[in-house]
Amino acid sequence: MATKVAPELLKDVRAEHQLTHVKTEEKNPLPSAEAIAQEKTEEELKSGIEQFDKDKLKHQETEEKNPLPDQDAIAIEKREKEVKEGIENFPRCKLRRANTEEKISLPSSEVIQQEKREVNIRKSLTEFEKGNLKHVQTEEKNPLPDASVIVKEKKENEFRLSITEFDKAQLAPTETQEKNPLPPVEVIGQEKQEVEFRSEISEFDKSQLSHTETKEKNPLPPPEAIELEKQLEEHKKGIENFKKDDLKHAETEVRARLPSKEDIALEKASGDK
Repeated sequence: MATKVAPELLKDVRAEHQLTHVKTEEKNPLPSAEAIAQEKTEEELKSGIEQFDKDKLKHQETEEKNPLPDQDAIAIEKREKEVKEGIENFPRCKLRRANTEEKISLPSSEVIQQEKREVNIRKSLTEFEKGNLKHVQTEEKNPLPDASVIVKEKKENEFRLSITEFDKAQLAPTETQEKNPLPPVEVIGQEKQEVEFRSEISEFDKSQLSHTETKEKNPLPPPEAIELEKQLEEHKKGIENFKKDDLKHAETEVRARLPSKEDIALEKASGDK
């Protein structure tokens, strides 16, 4: 009797005849020489740490410092807080009416010229075109001082030591010679000019001044600045009144990160230099 073959098996046999031949490429699972050298250095470092003799360590005294502020800082902060509370809670009904006296203080010609120069400089900065800039290549230089700078610094240190360790007993006595303390002719002429300049200012005729209109500006801060300062105060109060009991315990996971091949090559290159 002939055995019946399932149609699914016939499909699998036909599919096998349609497969192409593929060569298997074997890869070496062994680590590279750099990885072996890196692992060797890590093992030597670990063995050096584990076999380190604690008796070779020197005794070191720990100096404890108080991180808390001193009494003066606390008193200053307390006074500032009282001043702020006094300003915020000050009743406006206690304010008195005051009449504002407007005074016309005209700027001098030097101040006007200086302000014009500042306006021109600001205008040139705001209207400056970046397309006029030229491309510049940055040249990196060694920030380490050269031999001449080191020798100069060494001489300066020796000179300072000679001054601090100088023996005053080696100084010889000298006689002080008094000279005429009167000012020279140049100083007298300069002082005379200043006196004449002051007299011209005091005797200046105000009727020669031209009329100008004074523009009053509100010195109060804008509402955005007031709102920002209010938010900062609330943020400070929230930090000061924060309860440590509300904090949750968190465990820190320490992960050891081995350096990459690029870091090792960079470190070797820096060591060769």
